[in-house]
Amino acid sequence: MNIVRRIKVIDSHTAGEPTRVVIEGIPTLEGSTLPEKETDFLANHAGLAKLLVGEPRGHAPWHSVIPLPPLHPRADLSILIVSALGSLAMCGHALIGLVTTFIETGRIPVREPTTQVVVETLSGLVTATAQVEGGRVVAVTFEGVPSWVAVTGMEVEVAGRLFEVDLAYGGNWFAMVRIEQTGLTIEVEEIPNLVALGHRIRQKVNRLLSESSDWPMGTPDQVDQLLYVGPPVSPGADGQNLVTSTGLGFDRSPCGTGCCARMAWHHAREEMGLGDRFVHESVINTTFVGEIRAVNQVMRGGPAGSALGWEIIPTITGSAHLTAFNELVLDRHDPLGEGFFLPAAGGTPPT
Repeated sequence: MNIVRRIKVIDSHTAGEPTRVVIEGIPTLEGSTLPEKETDFLANHAGLAKLLVGEPRGHAPWHSVIPLPPLHPRADLSILIVSALGSLAMCGHALIGLVTTFIETGRIPVREPTTQVVVETLSGLVTATAQVEGGRVVAVTFEGVPSWVAVTGMEVEVAGRLFEVDLAYGGNWFAMVRIEQTGLTIEVEEIPNLVALGHRIRQKVNRLLSESSDWPMGTPDQVDQLLYVGPPVSPGADGQNLVTSTGLGFDRSPCGTGCCARMAWHHAREEMGLGDRFVHESVINTTFVGEIRAVNQVMRGGPAGSALGWEIIPTITGSAHLTAFNELVLDRHDPLGEGFFLPAAGGTPPT
């Protein structure tokens, strides 16, 4: 054989969105902190992201988790998360997939009925609690990072239609768009139109962000993902989510960090408060359950001076299921063996 690299992985899906956890085959990363490890990965091993989640071994929605020994004194393990968008600060569905994978394969000591795991991510420490019955992970609840809304009422025009966009953070940044503004609905048949439209809206949002520095402190330089928020479809759900991006296309799950951002958005609109729960529904009708666990008042500064603002501490509960035990290989003679990404979004939105 002409195999020059082998990487062992365990695959799973969380509410329909795939996760690939690396078990063996990643080189030792230099650095004493997680950001330093990320820097080494991006500088010297970035091609591994294409091999792990790019085509032909994966496809646009794949996320891969690279577990590392704990670097933070309170953490049980540290992780890097890679996708077609590059290195991600946090990913809710991937975290649920990781915890489920590690518990069900004996890589984390199991306690029933609950097993707690503290995971260091690039967005901070995340505590996850797994509900375990007979060695099976029934569900995982994680406490998200402080989530908040930076900008409201940003107006952008696409294809002759004016859209009001808010920017919210839930571990990743999202441009929030109410689905009723689009004249479309969140359903599988509309996905190509919604992905193309979301691509164009984000282009305009990012242009506005780059053209002015007069934004509240903490506002991102650009937003990689757009979150459509809509009414529920299924009984028992409170609202439907669809996350779109150029690299990933669309999220099959309700999106864990997107759920955190949405609850911060509802809190800012005085539609949710401390202790309130929200059942988030995906485009394929799978669900995550969110809750506002705490509300904090914080001081934020900006060009116009400092001001008090609010952030929430959310929790998200979801379930993952193992799908494969794989060994990825690289054939030295394969011209596409190192993997590749094709943009999953673009085109012209509907008129």
